[in-house]
Amino acid sequence: MRDSCTRALLCLAVIAPTLHAQRIDWQARVVLYGDNTEFFTPYRTGETILGGQVRAWVEGHPSERLSLRIGAFADRRWGSEEFTDSLKPILAARYVTAHSLGVMGTLDNTRRHGLIDPLMVSTRELTTPIEYGLQWRETRKLFDAEVWINWQRLNTPTQREAFEMGAVASLRAMRGLTINAQHLWSHHGGQLFDASVPVSNNRVTSLGVNISDSLPVVRHASLQVSRLWSEGHLDPDYPTDRPNGGSGAWLRGEVNPWPLWALFVIHWRGRDFEAAAGDPNYGSVGQAPGFYRAERRYWEVGAWRRFGDASKGVSFDTEVRFHRIDSEQSVAFFGTPWELSYRIILRAAI
Repeated sequence: MRDSCTRALLCLAVIAPTLHAQRIDWQARVVLYGDNTEFFTPYRTGETILGGQVRAWVEGHPSERLSLRIGAFADRRWGSEEFTDSLKPILAARYVTAHSLGVMGTLDNTRRHGLIDPLMVSTRELTTPIEYGLQWRETRKLFDAEVWINWQRLNTPTQREAFEMGAVASLRAMRGLTINAQHLWSHHGGQLFDASVPVSNNRVTSLGVNISDSLPVVRHASLQVSRLWSEGHLDPDYPTDRPNGGSGAWLRGEVNPWPLWALFVIHWRGRDFEAAAGDPNYGSVGQAPGFYRAERRYWEVGAWRRFGDASKGVSFDTEVRFHRIDSEQSVAFFGTPWELSYRIILRAAI
């Protein structure tokens, strides 16, 4: 792995001077992270993720709107015996205007494209920070929208291809009221080889509203209410006697009593819901073999605090959360029905 990293850096050093462009920029991003989830339930296992990531690239600008990025990404887990646990290329063509972003290659997947937790688990920001494919984003006065395809695995004689296609949109209908729509399609298939595995799909859709306003005492408050639907399963051996689709209702309230502080609460009620990329705490399918619970209840209470100077590209986020997962008893949290998780993330631009 050390040799691979060395070769990547040497390749970057050789390529950089040959980029004929009006301007060439060198950029780097560093992320240091720690995430601890004290979960001991059938839905999601407890896991501690500690490590650091670095992205470095050169960016050439052949024209006013077109840029080319060439670089490398490395992820190192603390305690690992490897020099780096993940080494991936950064290669992207980016078309940028005042309102639009088009990407071919390494995607801009900041904050999981804005997907809420039932559609995509928050730890994806740490475990899968690099995505490849196609992307288009629009940022306008009254609406924001994005569509993308994240290609994850090739179709070979021994495996099905895998990709995700997503779309998110938000419409600012009036002051303090935003309408949100999100969709994520996870697909395993391919036409060249079947790998003795049938095609499988999972589709999840969310439609909701967000209400926000300034209030006395708490300064600012917001409430997001969403209705979600799921269809299909990626597991080719999924039991045929279970429902193929499900639904749920997701509510998230937040108050900001102090600058850069927030207190929030989440409530979920679902039935036969499953999202392949979502947080397992919201689904009916457990990670424990054979476990399934049709009716789901989930609560989350937490706080986050952000430090740093965004204008200088530095932020330090801390978050602590308490989780009540149905009526499961916690081994970690003194036999109560509450689980504990917390996270710290330092992001810095160099």
